[in-house]
Amino acid sequence: MAEWFSAICNLWHTFAGKTGYLEAAGLPNHDSTTLAVGAIGVGWPALIVMSWRYAANEAGPSMRPLDSYPDPLPCSGNCSWIHDPNIYVEDGTYYRFSTSGNIAIATAPDLTGPWNYQGALLHSGTSIDVDAHQDIWAPNINKIGSTYYAFYSVSTMGSQDSEIGLATSTSLDAGSWTDHGSLNIPKSPAYNLIDPSLFQQTSDSSTDSYFTFGSYWNGIYQFPMSSLTAYTNEPLTNILSNTTANAAVVEGAITFQWKSFYYLFFSSGQCCSAPPNLPNPGDEYRINVCRADKVEGPYADEQGRDCLTQSGGSTVLESHGDVYAPGGQGVLFDEKSGRTVVYYHYVNPSIGYGAGDFQFGANYLDFGDGWPRVVT
Repeated sequence: MAEWFSAICNLWHTFAGKTGYLEAAGLPNHDSTTLAVGAIGVGWPALIVMSWRYAANEAGPSMRPLDSYPDPLPCSGNCSWIHDPNIYVEDGTYYRFSTSGNIAIATAPDLTGPWNYQGALLHSGTSIDVDAHQDIWAPNINKIGSTYYAFYSVSTMGSQDSEIGLATSTSLDAGSWTDHGSLNIPKSPAYNLIDPSLFQQTSDSSTDSYFTFGSYWNGIYQFPMSSLTAYTNEPLTNILSNTTANAAVVEGAITFQWKSFYYLFFSSGQCCSAPPNLPNPGDEYRINVCRADKVEGPYADEQGRDCLTQSGGSTVLESHGDVYAPGGQGVLFDEKSGRTVVYYHYVNPSIGYGAGDFQFGANYLDFGDGWPRVVT
């Protein structure tokens, strides 16, 4: 499985990645040869640009120099080969689920580790069949009542032929999950059925649950979820889109409530490329956010731009130091530290750009002024 996944990811790098298949998506590509990366990191010309560039582009402004972001929290144990992490905490144990290996499960006594691999969520794979070379991506874990729900996507690199599936269990442990196959959300040329995420207004019932998904094309979609096991013809609403020319990709959206606001965190830009096919500085993956008074939206960014009609999105975290292209994020309130945390995958150029080199990262967030800021 590891060899097969590595081979696919090498093809992914050549093809510019899960979020780099711009031509296939009908989006413009850009010359990506201007950023030189060697064994010691980013070349000096690009380093000067990246260190003091303010991300005031169309896809999300940032009002801080890029070298002012704090480093990720320390991580010990199984901290590599991490893509699209999702964390659920139960009885003091941290469970991390991630793309690859039929959804890899790792556990730790603390957010910083030591993380220990436990096995696959879907040890026999999924009953969904979209392609002979498909993989299972971006798990999203929720608990309602005494049952855990794991939503996942099945696709191939650069494809719009995707499905969103579900597995359930009364335990978070590997080997305990039952696959239920596809939710049967209708396919459409407007979106891609990947990166599922469920937001629950309450944790003990399916009432007021909202489901988001999407990547490329028209962006992120949402619907009120009446049934947790199947799509039941609820209206699908486009809530976030990016139509700018610069790495106009939005995906991996998750909803997080802080006080009276709903925050839509999402990844934007080009993920997962390797030299010499890196995107132009500023077009690589980063974590953005939009905010709304209601979970249904409309969402706007810190500058007041509409996140559906004006390509809004404020930058939460982007490339800095040894952190390149952070994304695939999740957000949780960590009861152990008493702080809110954003966690994600990223590339450390000094380690490598291969699928197995992707690192697990996490930082604390502060919402003091109503917008999430990465802090120490």
